Amino acid sequence: MQGSRKARARVGLVAIVAGLSLVTAACGGDDGGSSGNGSSSGKKLVYFMAPNTTPTRYIQQDGPDFEKAMKALDPDVEVKFVNGGGDSATQLSQANSAIAAGAKALVVVAADPNTSAGLLQAAAAAEVPVIGYENPPLNGPMYAQVIFDPYKVGIQQAEYFKSRVEAGAFGSGPVDLARQYGNKGDVYTTEMLRGQDEILQPLIDDGTLNVVCEDYIKDWAPDNAQKAAEQCLTKTQSDLDAFLGFYDGNASGIIAALKGQKVEIPVYGGQNPELTGLQYMLTGDQEDTVLKAFSVEAEAAAKITLAAINGEDPPADLVQDQVNNGTDDIPTAKLDTTLIHLEDGKDPGEIVQQAVDLGIFTWEQICDGGPAESTPTCQAKAG
Repeated sequence: MQGSRKARARVGLVAIVAGLSLVTAACGGDDGGSSGNGSSSGKKLVYFMAPNTTPTRYIQQDGPDFEKAMKALDPDVEVKFVNGGGDSATQLSQANSAIAAGAKALVVVAADPNTSAGLLQAAAAAEVPVIGYENPPLNGPMYAQVIFDPYKVGIQQAEYFKSRVEAGAFGSGPVDLARQYGNKGDVYTTEMLRGQDEILQPLIDDGTLNVVCEDYIKDWAPDNAQKAAEQCLTKTQSDLDAFLGFYDGNASGIIAALKGQKVEIPVYGGQNPELTGLQYMLTGDQEDTVLKAFSVEAEAAAKITLAAINGEDPPADLVQDQVNNGTDDIPTAKLDTTLIHLEDGKDPGEIVQQAVDLGIFTWEQICDGGPAESTPTCQAKAG
C-alpha cells in the first residue's frame, strides 16, 4: 500500500499480540558460587543484560544468538541472562550481583542509557569489562561496543521517505507529516534523528514537509507510540499525509491507533525488525523496515567479549570506529543494515523474504497467528 493524499475511512480492527516469553536468570550474590572466580562449574561467567521486554529481540533472538556464538568460540564460557525491566536501578543491582558472582564481562543493552553511568562506574571499580550492545550505556568507561549504525539507519529511512515525496505519493502541496522518535536521550535516538534530519531538514525548511506532530516515545514502547499517535490524530482531526517512526514498535503502535479510529494513513520508518513489522508489511499497513541481522551482531559481540576476557585489545577487524558516550571515546564496531520497502506491483512476500534469508524470523513465525495469517503470502506458505 503506497501513500494517499489524506486520511480515508476504513473498517477494521487489529489485535496486537503482546505475549512473549522471558529469558531470565537469577543474579544474586551466590549465582556463581562464593569464590568470586566464576560459576560453580568452573566456567567463566559472562552476563548478557537485556534492557526490557521491548524491543523483543534482546530476549528472543540476540541473547540466545550470543550464547550460541560464545559457546562456539569458547565452551568454557557460561552465559547468564538478566532483564532490567526498563529500570536503571534494577540493572545496576543486577550488575553488582553479577560482579559479586564472579562475572568476567558484562554485555549490556542499557535499560535507560541516560541513567546508566552508575553501572559503568561499578564495573570499572571492579575491573570487569563492559561491552555495550546496540543501545549501550552512557557516561563512563567501556571496553568496547557493537551497534548497527543508527546514523545510517536514520539516513536510510529518510532517504526512502524523501523518494516517496518526490515520486508524488502524497499529491501536490506540502506533505503533512507526523514524526515519532525513540526514547529521548538514547544514543540510538540521537544518532537516528541526526541521520533523518540530514535528509529531511532541507525539505522542512523549504516547506515541502510540514511537521504537524513530533513525539519522543518513552522506552520505545508500542503502547506509548499508540497514545502519541492517538493524540496526534485528535490534534489534526486525522488530516495528515503520513507517519514516520523510528522502529517497528513505533509502527505497530501507530497502526493500532489508526485501526482503532478507522482511518488509513501510510506508516513509514520501521527498523529493528519485529514480527509485527514484517506482518504489517504483508498486510500493507507498514511501508518499510530496516533489516538487522541480529545473529551477526551477537557473533560480533561474542568475539569482542572473548577478547575482553582474555585481556586482549578489541578485534581490529570488527572494531574500527570510536564513538564518544559523553565522557569517553568508546571503541565501536558499526554493522551494516538494509532497508526493504513495499513496491507497486510486487508481491510483498518477495520483499519480506529478505528478512527470512537473514535468519531474523522464519515464515512459520511470521504466519503463525497475528495480522498476516490470512494474507495471500501466508496462505500460500501454509498450503
